[in-house]
Amino acid sequence: MTALAMPPMGNYSIALAASVECLRVTPWTSRSTTPEMMTLGAEAAPEFACLPFKATLGHFIQAAREGVEYGVMVNSVGTCRLRYYRELQQKILKERGLNLHIFGLGYDGIKPPLIRHFDPTPAAFLRCSARAFFKVRAVDRIEEQAWRTRARERHGGDTTRVMDTCLNDLDQARTVGSILAVTRSVRGRFESVPVRTDARPLRVGLLGEASVLRDKYLNHNLEETLGSLGVEVRNFFLLGNEMAKIFHISRWSKDSRRSLMRLARPYLKSVVGGHALESVAYTMACARDGYDGVVHIAPTGCMPEISVRPILRKVSQDLKIPVLELSFDEHSSHVGVVTRLEAFVDILRDRQRSGT
Repeated sequence: MTALAMPPMGNYSIALAASVECLRVTPWTSRSTTPEMMTLGAEAAPEFACLPFKATLGHFIQAAREGVEYGVMVNSVGTCRLRYYRELQQKILKERGLNLHIFGLGYDGIKPPLIRHFDPTPAAFLRCSARAFFKVRAVDRIEEQAWRTRARERHGGDTTRVMDTCLNDLDQARTVGSILAVTRSVRGRFESVPVRTDARPLRVGLLGEASVLRDKYLNHNLEETLGSLGVEVRNFFLLGNEMAKIFHISRWSKDSRRSLMRLARPYLKSVVGGHALESVAYTMACARDGYDGVVHIAPTGCMPEISVRPILRKVSQDLKIPVLELSFDEHSSHVGVVTRLEAFVDILRDRQRSGT
């Protein structure tokens, strides 16, 4: 069967893999970048390219070397350089003699090139779309339970083991009924984890560029590190919300682009690109909702996210919410990241104790 390479998107890779089964292809993907992929991408990419570019390119190079014929990645519009990445990566693959064709997904009419090429039947497309939709919702449920439980667990690692079991079961589910059964079991599984009833976890929002937010290799396992420090995190990149924005669903919800632009307008009055709008708006929402702090994540040199960092500092100052800025490239030190997170959590604890 033909294989299709799909760059890692964290736990959502499970749902994305299910979405292409109707194309009669084997999804070639993983939940996170591997060191080998990162090395391949860093060697082949221009030095100035951002971390997601190098990670995605490394994924495609490894896939091509293993005989995968096709790949797919998202397109973009506006000022983010992602709009050029597919063409650049295709050129690099060709120069290296690798025969892998990359499809762009989105912003090309109602029917993306990938769907036009493989031409699934409407019934098959709807079945896979339904499975993918319910798997996305299941991933959200699993992650929300993990964020809450990990900050309170009595024995380190219990939450991660339960989470991995849930995700593996979800990956194996092939019908909507079995997916819903896994989803219904999630709460009970996490409730079996022994927790400290006297815990007072901090609440921290994770914001920034989507690829690094969702790939635990690229962000040095940020969620688990913070959870082990007694922090209940919330990753604000949710795939369901993102798809609703793309297809203009729920235009009046609090997570719609219209609502986020209205919220961010005092500080951001122009379109920056990428997820910069979300970074500003959700930082303001975190201050409004009583979060203890925000961690803003960006690949080194990412134009949209770097552009709004001065704005985030102003929001932090005005709304009295601490913001930690983390930038990542292939040379980032894990020890350095952990040390900065530990220092940030110490500051938040002091604020919590003093009531400021």
